Amino acid sequence: MNKKSLSIDPRVSLFYVLLASLFLIFPFQLSVQYCFFGVVACALLLIGKYRQVLYYLLIFVVFVLPIAIRHPILALIRDFLAIGFARMLPLFMTMSLAMDRQSTGKWQAAMAKMKMPSFLFIPLVVCIRFIPTFIQEGKQIAQSLKYRGLAQNWRQILFHPWQFFEYFVIPLLSSSEQVIMDLSSSSLIRCIQNTNTKTSIYPIRLKMLDYLLFLIGLGMIGGQLWLHSLI
Repeated sequence: MNKKSLSIDPRVSLFYVLLASLFLIFPFQLSVQYCFFGVVACALLLIGKYRQVLYYLLIFVVFVLPIAIRHPILALIRDFLAIGFARMLPLFMTMSLAMDRQSTGKWQAAMAKMKMPSFLFIPLVVCIRFIPTFIQEGKQIAQSLKYRGLAQNWRQILFHPWQFFEYFVIPLLSSSEQVIMDLSSSSLIRCIQNTNTKTSIYPIRLKMLDYLLFLIGLGMIGGQLWLHSLI
């Protein structure tokens, strides 16, 4: 863990995930979208995720910004991919923000402090715990394929997609099923459904940065409503 990097409260991360979900549902103004990209990118820089910010910035420049491409085929491919990337990029960025070394216990403490009902609390906790485990399982399967001489580079994956599907996707799905069963059993053992008051070793308290991000997020929603009223 980088001690120089800051941490963001899980409630702020959840707020930005919900805000990114609104981008998938409602057509926000481009100025609000660009402001959202900038704010989340700055937040990722503050928590020390420099490499991911570089990847997201590259995707943003190539697929989100209106760049003119002279070659008609490349322009068609770029426009086709830009539709999905422009919609999903905010959600990917906020998910990276939400998975900032936040343990399951810290998320549980934050949701309990929010008085979140159990029918929302339990699926969210299982999902938050499942995503890092799913990524780790994928890395282990990819490493085992390299040891066996399969899918050593992107060229082999592109030219042999069915082989990649057989040796990577199917084992990953099978492993994911086992992970889900383990997480479900773990939630029952930890008595997450128990309605009694619980204590936590994680201090959940909003800091100045968290309040600032909350205000910026609310300001973007207010700016969108104001711009929409002018149309």
